[in-house]
Amino acid sequence: MTFQEKIRQALQEKEVPFDKAIRSLNIRSKELEPYIKQPQGRLEYGRNVIYRNQEVEVIVVYLPPFAKTLVHDHGFSKGEVHIVQGSLLNLIYNKDLSVNKIESYQAEEFFHVEGDTIHLMFNPTPFEVISFHVYSPPLTHNQTYPAEGRG
Repeated sequence: MTFQEKIRQALQEKEVPFDKAIRSLNIRSKELEPYIKQPQGRLEYGRNVIYRNQEVEVIVVYLPPFAKTLVHDHGFSKGEVHIVQGSLLNLIYNKDLSVNKIESYQAEEFFHVEGDTIHLMFNPTPFEVISFHVYSPPLTHNQTYPAEGRG
């Protein structure tokens, strides 16, 4: 069974919360290596949609040392983020783009995002970070925000 088939099988059970479905996959960074994309263009990070259907979208994010994502939201989607390798900071912003709080996550930890969550993920370490994201419905109407907000 391919990794994408495992994802489809784990996520097809609608009564199972995403975090439990993701945990059932027992994901290791070695499994995600074929799906890691290097940063391109103005992005400091790599992003690869590895599975998508009408109900869910699965993305692998690669944050090189000291890299960060854009400040962004998730439109109408909710999601679960699983840190597979490394550690990162999740900066959560208020609507006026001031920083509301900073959360720290390590390998094997999860966090949840709502569609209206405005955040940035930052790798403050000299080591690579790999994360596995599941969103429902698939991402649409999501947007990015200027620079790093207003601190």
